[in-house]
Amino acid sequence: MRHSYGLYEFNALIRDRLEDAFPETYWVRAEIAECKPNSSGHCYLELIEKGSGDRLTARMRAVIWANVWFPLSLQFEEATGSALAVGQKILAEVSVSFHELYGLSLTITDIDPEYTLGEWALRRREILRRLEEDGVLEMNRQLPTPLLPQRLAVISSEKAAGYEDFVHQLSSGGYAFYAKLFPAIVQGNQAEASILEALDRILEHRAMFDMVVLIRGGGASADLSCFDSYDLCSALAQFPLPVLVGVGHERDKSVADAVAHVSVKTPTAAAAWLIDRMAVRQEALETCTARLETLLREAHRQLDRQWQQAAERCRRATDVFCQGQRLKLQASQLRLQQKTEAWIADGGRRLETIRETLRRQSGQRLLQAQHRLDLIEKDIEAVSPRRQLERGYSMTLCQGRLLRSAKGLPKGSVLETRLADGILVSKTVENGEEDI
Repeated sequence: MRHSYGLYEFNALIRDRLEDAFPETYWVRAEIAECKPNSSGHCYLELIEKGSGDRLTARMRAVIWANVWFPLSLQFEEATGSALAVGQKILAEVSVSFHELYGLSLTITDIDPEYTLGEWALRRREILRRLEEDGVLEMNRQLPTPLLPQRLAVISSEKAAGYEDFVHQLSSGGYAFYAKLFPAIVQGNQAEASILEALDRILEHRAMFDMVVLIRGGGASADLSCFDSYDLCSALAQFPLPVLVGVGHERDKSVADAVAHVSVKTPTAAAAWLIDRMAVRQEALETCTARLETLLREAHRQLDRQWQQAAERCRRATDVFCQGQRLKLQASQLRLQQKTEAWIADGGRRLETIRETLRRQSGQRLLQAQHRLDLIEKDIEAVSPRRQLERGYSMTLCQGRLLRSAKGLPKGSVLETRLADGILVSKTVENGEEDI
């Protein structure tokens, strides 16, 4: 009789053999075809691999147990910014398991988020995280957008096709732009330092510009690596002028795109954005102009009516006012004439009174003055030299000067002595006088 196995027994045999054959964990690349978190906390997945032409080449069920799913899903979402979902390609650490009832499956114990994001995407996320922690990520986006961005500081390679496309598109827009080129290297190892130097030159003349335009045509991700530089993107985020970035196609979106005030796909799109901005303002200006013209016409008609009404009221008020002023003027003239006549008459009376008072007082003062003069004359006469000589006094002079003392007279001095009835002349001697 042939040896046979029960199905459960045979499946158990398969399980044992698989456990012996695959004792370790393995890293497996796959795409998620299904992802179904369960109410029990487990997550069930279906993993697939496709060949050329999206042809399905492999399929396997997988499970992430609840004790692993919760921390693993949080870690993946934090690293990638996205939850595990259908269509994502993952690099998962798995162990092989076989259940007698449910068959073959993989148990996922870890997922590498770097594989999902890719090297460039992970680097961009890290730089964005640092910029956010620095508090500068949204600084340039929060600057007010210029109403008319006409004065442009352009950073680009002078001979780049993207710059030529930008200038051509800008000149064909029908608006007057002033675009000053600050030449820079925009790819390769020197690109970051070159662009930072251009930003420094613009900063010295920032009052001359409304916006900074950083442009470069599309290319490989490696060629765009400078636009994922922390130092460059930090400088762009903190630049005091709004920055317009157009450095490649949408699939090449960089950190510079994330921090810029405005980000577009290409240099041509950057020029189109500027033209559209001007067109929007022109349309708004034309609308405002039309509205203003309507308001001005209506205001003019209303003011004309008000002016005519005011002119009529003013004319009537002027007539009434002038009539009142004429009556007031006539009354004032009459009062002035009466007051003038009364003032003249009163002045005449006061003048006559003053004249009479002056005449009377002047006579009295002349008599008093004459009396004082007589008294002074008598006093002078009483003390005159002539009267003193008549009383017996004499005066002695030497060389015309009156002598008050004999001290100091030199010998032989001629003296003149005056008496009431004559003059005596004498000369000084050593012990007395000698008459001449």
